[in-house]
Amino acid sequence: MASQEIIASARSPIPKGYSFLPKGDRYKTMHCRRSTLNAGKTVYVVQEKKKTLGIRVPKEILCEVKSLAKKTAKSRQQATDRREDAFIREASAEIDKLFPRIPDCEKSSVLIHGFAKNSRRVGRTRKITNTKKVMLAVTAHIRHKHTDYDKKLREGMERKKARSEIKPKVEQTMKMWGSKSRSEK
Repeated sequence: MASQEIIASARSPIPKGYSFLPKGDRYKTMHCRRSTLNAGKTVYVVQEKKKTLGIRVPKEILCEVKSLAKKTAKSRQQATDRREDAFIREASAEIDKLFPRIPDCEKSSVLIHGFAKNSRRVGRTRKITNTKKVMLAVTAHIRHKHTDYDKKLREGMERKKARSEIKPKVEQTMKMWGSKSRSEK
């Protein structure tokens, strides 16, 4: 049988010798998929209403991958922690470069909030430069923590107008923290 991926309904019977791996563990999913295809077998992608629920792969492959995942969990976590530490150090250095007079507590708050892992905030995007990420994260921090921006929004003011009204305060704070750049939109 040629290796392939086939979409399967959650209600369809599991093929003989196969097991279900729910979506959620990238390591297990990637290794199960790769090993199954390399073995020339079929990966069944289980979907319900176009939403992927997981995959069905040969039981022996799933057992091997689970065992390997358990054995390597600590080293993989350490590698992840090292990457995260390096990422935060880079962001911190960029903040220091762009805002040399930012108070330590403010810098810490920007890093914790704007660069939090899995937060989907601007600091985590890979689509813009570190400089732009820092500018946007610091601008957002000032906007939310040092102005009445949120109050204006709660009172029904349009976002664009609220941002326009607080822009001088944002720019003043950025300048006080040593920025030579103007605030971002």
